[in-house]
Amino acid sequence: MKITAGLTATQGLRTCLLVLLSSLFFHACQQDPDAKFAAAPVAEFDSQESTFICWTPKFQEISLKLIQEISKDDQVTVFYNQRNHLPENLQNLFGQRKINLKNVSLEPFKMENDNIWIRDYGPIILQDEEGRQEMVTFHYPHEENLEYNLFSEQYATKMKIPFMKSSLFSAGGGREINGRGTIILIEGHEKYINPGLSLEEIEEEYKQRLNQKNVIWLKRGIPQDDLFDHGPVIDNIYGNGVHWHVDEFCRFADAQTILLAQVDPADLSLDPFYRVVHERLEESYQILKDARDQDGKPFKIIRVPQAPIIFDQGQYKGQPIYYTPVTSYLNFVLTNNLVVIPAYHGPGDPDYIRQKDDQARKAFQEVFKSRRVVMIHATELNYSGGGLHCITMHQPKVKKRPKFRLKIYNGLRRFMG
Repeated sequence: MKITAGLTATQGLRTCLLVLLSSLFFHACQQDPDAKFAAAPVAEFDSQESTFICWTPKFQEISLKLIQEISKDDQVTVFYNQRNHLPENLQNLFGQRKINLKNVSLEPFKMENDNIWIRDYGPIILQDEEGRQEMVTFHYPHEENLEYNLFSEQYATKMKIPFMKSSLFSAGGGREINGRGTIILIEGHEKYINPGLSLEEIEEEYKQRLNQKNVIWLKRGIPQDDLFDHGPVIDNIYGNGVHWHVDEFCRFADAQTILLAQVDPADLSLDPFYRVVHERLEESYQILKDARDQDGKPFKIIRVPQAPIIFDQGQYKGQPIYYTPVTSYLNFVLTNNLVVIPAYHGPGDPDYIRQKDDQARKAFQEVFKSRRVVMIHATELNYSGGGLHCITMHQPKVKKRPKFRLKIYNGLRRFMG
């Protein structure tokens, strides 16, 4: 038997191609060793796969209107608690409302209770330039719904997305991110839910977990969002919120543009409470005016009308008081083709409120020229300390790997058997 030493011509060619592909793959995929997986949250104004909504009958009419409007042009994912709801019942209900079911998907989960406030506990999906995703879960700072600390983990497991846990307490409404490395936070809110940590420790955790380069610290939220139990804001008027979520008055419209609420000077004479709102918003304006983004550039700040303030009567410790639900045009929902903002004027209301709604609509249409602006009444949510933005969560569109790199990767896999 004759034995030939070395490789055959075919084997030699195969080996050469394997070495070449390996070299190309290595250079194509080479990354900074200090940024092995530089994933970060995707901004809401960037491309989305879907809008997440968590179903509950308590705010059924608002949820139905929101699903109906978004599904006309964009995808909606409705999570339902399978302990309490049947998918066929939801499908029938959506059909009765003539909702575009082609753009709606139903996702089951299992908890003891319903919880509509998905913005605060929902999945924080991070994505890098290659389209690879991972998820971060913070502690959900609401004692009555601690079981929802498991919601994102359930979702990550189902979607096969790796996830990391943080020991930090954090709510989605308390963070505003421009998707390029800048995050806006409120000192009073973050210290309230993380009393054992310094601001420096809180900032470092956000930077590490969310891959943020730049943190802008505002001092306080609007007084309507003060905690009721913290006492009156002024005179006998109490706030009725969750202690200063940033999405009630300050939002990114794009990476360089910040929308900030503003009290009309003419409104300052209506009630002393308006002056408190004005002072807090102008304090935030001064901070944002001097702030810089992750690249050292200043922001463009656009002022949006402060929504009409509602003064309602209540009782506290047996004494009559007034309180203010958290009304805000900045608690809006952004999708690929739509901007959904709150409406406040209703039958029998003063024309002053209609004018405010009109001003808000025009302001948003000017900012988001390529999107359709829709207004939905959501005051019922305001009375529970939230708004439209609070009951939604955006799912970022998955980036596709570059075709060249994908071909190299697939070719290498074929050669390696």
